[in-house]
Amino acid sequence: MKKILGVCLLSLPLLAGAQNYGGMDEAAMQKMMQQAQGMQTCMENIDQAEMEAFQNSAEKMDADVKALCAAGKRDAAMARAMSFGREAASNKAMQQMRQCGEGMRNMMPKSAVTATDNSGAPARHICDDR
Repeated sequence: MKKILGVCLLSLPLLAGAQNYGGMDEAAMQKMMQQAQGMQTCMENIDQAEMEAFQNSAEKMDADVKALCAAGKRDAAMARAMSFGREAASNKAMQQMRQCGEGMRNMMPKSAVTATDNSGAPARHICDDR
């Protein structure tokens, strides 16, 4: 997570130098950079031990799901993934990360913010992504 954030934050000055990047004027780009710095500061205040414990839990869940999928236990794999999703939603560190990212949410294009598929296509199964 921190690596991705670091890469994003390092690329912001490059984007700021681009003229009229994506329809943004210099003031909007400056505002986005300030919000990114605020997000970085916010993220630094998240308990790293808690984040590491969550990452370990996520890796275990991933291994469990892969094993269940490989064994043909698709329903159990989906149930395990859904259970982990509920755990993630109630995890204090993840809640703090979500709050840290709220400021950047309004600066992103709608397509980057929306993770839902509105095409009417059936949702993919967790085992289909493995």
